[in-house]
Amino acid sequence: MNYESIDQLDDAPQAAIEPLLRTGETVDRTADLLKQQILEGRLVPGQRLISRDLIEELGIGRGSLREAFRRLVADGLVDLIPNRGAVVRHLSVDEIANLYQVREALEGFAARRAAEVIDQGDNRARFTEVLERGRRHFTHPDFQAFVVDNRQFHRIIVDMCNNPQLSELIDRYQLPVFMIQLRQRIGVDAIVRNSLAEHEAIAAGILAGDPDAASKAMRQHLWHSADALVKLPALKPPK
Repeated sequence: MNYESIDQLDDAPQAAIEPLLRTGETVDRTADLLKQQILEGRLVPGQRLISRDLIEELGIGRGSLREAFRRLVADGLVDLIPNRGAVVRHLSVDEIANLYQVREALEGFAARRAAEVIDQGDNRARFTEVLERGRRHFTHPDFQAFVVDNRQFHRIIVDMCNNPQLSELIDRYQLPVFMIQLRQRIGVDAIVRNSLAEHEAIAAGILAGDPDAASKAMRQHLWHSADALVKLPALKPPK
């Protein structure tokens, strides 16, 4: 039997599924694992998440999987489609443009604030550490590793703001966009190096304690990324 949708999964006979106590920890672990696979490109936009296969692979209960799917929907990573079940979200060009408009406002502010607080506590040391880690890709570009380092670069800037609400908002608007980047494999070296050069401009503003320069560089970086993304062949809807 093939339980590909959440509704079908609810109606499945219990004997067909390995029972597992539904706990918050199980749901958290499942949602985090699937999120990681999406962000790393192992699950790609348009791909169906087959409930039966995931239950067997992860050894989880149907209720835990259903709740994990709902969390991924809330994060903007998964769509629940009638008669198809859970599908990794595929964003349109308009959706990406809209998301980047929001990111420009939020992350432009975050870069400005980071420049203002760079010398508070251990902010400068933490930021420099992340910046140096990303610089390895100038000489040895590794796209999968770069995606992780890229998110860490943006993440540390937000962390320095010490604003949980801002952090939650930016997380929500970053996740759906980064998964699209993972589908691009042509011209990766150029994409990585261009992005790193723009990171250097952002970092220069932050490390100099120049809020205007940091904000401007971040906004330019995001719009360059948006322009590159909307031109990708990967944005064409899957057939």
